[in-house]
Amino acid sequence: MAARTISLKEIERARAHRWRTARARQITSERGALRLISELGFVLLMGISGTELPSVHAAAGGEWVWWDWKQTLPERKACYYAKVLRRRGTFIAWEWFPPFFAAYADPRPYWRLYRDGVLDRAEKQILDLLADQGQLMTREIRLAFGPRSKENTRRVKSILVDLQTRFLIAAAGGTTAGWSHHRWDLVERLAPAESLAAASRLSREQARRKIVAQFISNVVATTAADIAWLFAWDRAEVDRAVGELVAGRKIRAAAAPELGGDVLVPAPWPRAARGSGERGSRGK
Repeated sequence: MAARTISLKEIERARAHRWRTARARQITSERGALRLISELGFVLLMGISGTELPSVHAAAGGEWVWWDWKQTLPERKACYYAKVLRRRGTFIAWEWFPPFFAAYADPRPYWRLYRDGVLDRAEKQILDLLADQGQLMTREIRLAFGPRSKENTRRVKSILVDLQTRFLIAAAGGTTAGWSHHRWDLVERLAPAESLAAASRLSREQARRKIVAQFISNVVATTAADIAWLFAWDRAEVDRAVGELVAGRKIRAAAAPELGGDVLVPAPWPRAARGSGERGSRGK
């Protein structure tokens, strides 16, 4: 039984503060973007249509200042950036890298994943290129992969996304000249050694519990079904994580009639902080 009723207005007010979409808290600088990523732990580059999720794009008020940050932040290793959630660009604070790596990555080295039939030959070919030659731009990988053709271009782009979602490669910088071109590196070489070590000490179940708790704190109100969809996890595993978090009083259920039923919310309910936020102290 839900303990209390939450109105849509309460949810929207809490989200506007948490996500920095309230005008007084919108971000205007790279420093502000990094603050947002640190506060939330993980945040999308751009929102997903039809789904309420925090994003750097929304926090910047739609202004195009955010476009370069997906290159400049990973360039200086200020945070992790790769296509993770629903295969979309996702910023992850280094503090939150260990749970994500533990939740998604296979600890076996990639050559063993290939030997065990988990990776195909084309995926291994791209990983071999990065292992042998170091960081490479997308176009350099595409040219080394095979003859120039639309088919090969599509194939390389698809493989690069697949390897990102499995935490095998990530962006190491790049350029937005013309449009956007990432430079790639192996995650095992890009991530700090202490972050990889911290990930090895987490079980997949522990990692997912941490991520679910933080996600509910970030979005303020959600459902187990939405969590399973966003993170591409088995619903039974999500229900188990939710049950443990409820038992530990990290989250709780609330009635949200305007959203169609019960939702999961943080415990305690977040109280919007007072103050002007980012626009009162812009980073340069």
